[in-house]
Amino acid sequence: KKKTFTMDIVIVKPTNLTMSQDHTKILAMFVLGAGSFFIGMLPAWLSRRQQRNHPLLISVLLCFGAGVLLATSLIHMLPEVREKLPQYSEIVLCLGFFIVYAVDELVHFFCGEAIQHTHHQDNGAHTRISIPNYQATAPTESSAFASAPSTSCETQSLLPRPSPAPPGQAGGVQECLQRDEVANSRICHVSHAEPCEETLTGHLGLLCALSLHSLLEGLAIGIQDSASKVILLVGAVAAHKYVVGFCLGVELNANSRSTVRSHFFAILIFAFGSVAGIGIGMGLADLQSSWSVISIPILQGLAAGTLLYVTVCEVMPREKARWHQRRRSAGIAQFLAVIIGFIILTAINMFINE
Repeated sequence: KKKTFTMDIVIVKPTNLTMSQDHTKILAMFVLGAGSFFIGMLPAWLSRRQQRNHPLLISVLLCFGAGVLLATSLIHMLPEVREKLPQYSEIVLCLGFFIVYAVDELVHFFCGEAIQHTHHQDNGAHTRISIPNYQATAPTESSAFASAPSTSCETQSLLPRPSPAPPGQAGGVQECLQRDEVANSRICHVSHAEPCEETLTGHLGLLCALSLHSLLEGLAIGIQDSASKVILLVGAVAAHKYVVGFCLGVELNANSRSTVRSHFFAILIFAFGSVAGIGIGMGLADLQSSWSVISIPILQGLAAGTLLYVTVCEVMPREKARWHQRRRSAGIAQFLAVIIGFIILTAINMFINE
């Protein structure tokens, strides 16, 4: 009699090695938060002495950051606003620009910062010409006219004509005025006075705009419905967030009022923006909210306008005025730095879109 053996075959499925959607978002929090914080703190390790030894390098890095911020505003953020608000995107951007402009002027008006902060050319302390004031040190100033480069005399045509000088000083003034006529063909079209470099309004607006932008990007990551989409979007956001974070760190570190503690908290706020955005997005992932369709593009447009103001009205004019008289080649280096920063972020944005 044959015996029949039965065997139960149990098929064991391989362990699913792919991360869940929530685990991927938690990892994204760490990658964006810790990574941007570390990179943003790198410029703080540069000592004040190193900044004094290499001032042009710091200025070039700031101009590079200006190019990055300009591309972030016009190439990266504005098209995203235009997708949701095609008729009002530019208006919202301009509104953000004028809001920061108004806040800047109100701070100057009510806090008196326009009087208290320093300029590099205040009272002739950092300039090479001081024609309207004839002090006891005038012979030294007169000799400075003869040895100063022509650019220092070019600024004289931007000032009111002085009253007749004392006899002992007429030679130096007359020589500068004669050289002024020769330089009229290539006269500078901007003032060499540095615009409010110590004001904190620009840095505060820059920090708020970038933090808001990070929050909105984190929100976009948090509402994704699959781990693959989260990973793809994290790579895209990190590609430009790290660059922007480094430029923010350079800008904060260049301010003489900035301390390591203030730099730490500013970068912490910037890094926490993405973390908070992802967390909020995870909570709103299952909610169908109509408010986000309008509010998020508006906030994005306001942030873009803020970045535009900080770039073209704070960073670039300040660095241009700071170096315009000191070295002729500095302007070319700054221009190339702005272009390189703009091209790099534009290339990153085009690669992300593809």
